[in-house]
Amino acid sequence: MINITIDGQVFAIDPDQNLLEAAKQCQVDIPSLCGKNTKGEKVACNLCVVEIDGQGVQRACETKPAEGMSVTTQSEELSSRRQTALNKILSDHYADCEAPCQTACPAGVDIQSYLYHISQNDHQKAVEVIKRTLPMPLSIGRVCPAFCEAECRRGLVDEPIAIRQLKRHAADIDLKAQEAYVPEKKPAKGKSIAVVGSGPGGLTCGYYLSNEGYNVTVYEAMPETGGWLRYGIPEYRLPKSILDKEVELMCRNGMEIYTNKKLGEDFTLSDLSRDFDAVCLAVGASKAVEMHYTGSDLDGCYLGVDYLKDYVTEHKLVTGKKVAV
Repeated sequence: MINITIDGQVFAIDPDQNLLEAAKQCQVDIPSLCGKNTKGEKVACNLCVVEIDGQGVQRACETKPAEGMSVTTQSEELSSRRQTALNKILSDHYADCEAPCQTACPAGVDIQSYLYHISQNDHQKAVEVIKRTLPMPLSIGRVCPAFCEAECRRGLVDEPIAIRQLKRHAADIDLKAQEAYVPEKKPAKGKSIAVVGSGPGGLTCGYYLSNEGYNVTVYEAMPETGGWLRYGIPEYRLPKSILDKEVELMCRNGMEIYTNKKLGEDFTLSDLSRDFDAVCLAVGASKAVEMHYTGSDLDGCYLGVDYLKDYVTEHKLVTGKKVAV
């Protein structure tokens, strides 16, 4: 470790870091938009400039700290240089880009928009925005991995916004409202569509098609709907009563679901192609992948997918008092 002075305060830092990284570790804020271009090349933003005694103005991202170094991060000259650099960046920017949180979201949800509506206490409008691209906020708001929060720009200041929890909050409030949000159904198309599978994919397909005015029938092989939301996620993470309410909301524009109907036994693709104008196969990926390690075929050694499904349904798989995962 070495000692340097930043804005009059002495810090012990790792000499292998650059000055920008060291300042961040010491919770000293130096403005920065440094990054890499599409070729993976480092591009300096010129916002991270600092004054170093004996060296003048330097980019913090390119400067290695040295024992006894004295650094100033705020001054009129630095503010002027940063403003000039920022103006140059903005002059070449077409100012029409998605926020990092939305880009990181697999569903492409308009996060900025629904957070705004939540801030205005308009939870139903927030749910309307969410359901344009994600029809199951009650469930997903409880189980999604929140990739959006890892990219949230607020994290550069203190910590990311609790985006997933806010999505869940808006959906919970809407569910308790006198009239929960249901999108307006478009005029009937006069076409019928079959969906095989009532997991997230099948339900999403049926939801949007029924909203568009199609007659949608969903066939599910299991006794209840939801796919892996029901059979692969424990109750403590996703209460099945919440999932049931969400599925009921999704069916309010006419989507019909029939359970215990298995493709190949109760009906065939030929039957569906004869009786419907279109067919969507959303059978999921519920088959476990073999690990093929030594001992994987021994008694009491189960695949995760099989164990989760059994835990929710039959409880036939036996475990002892000690379990290795």
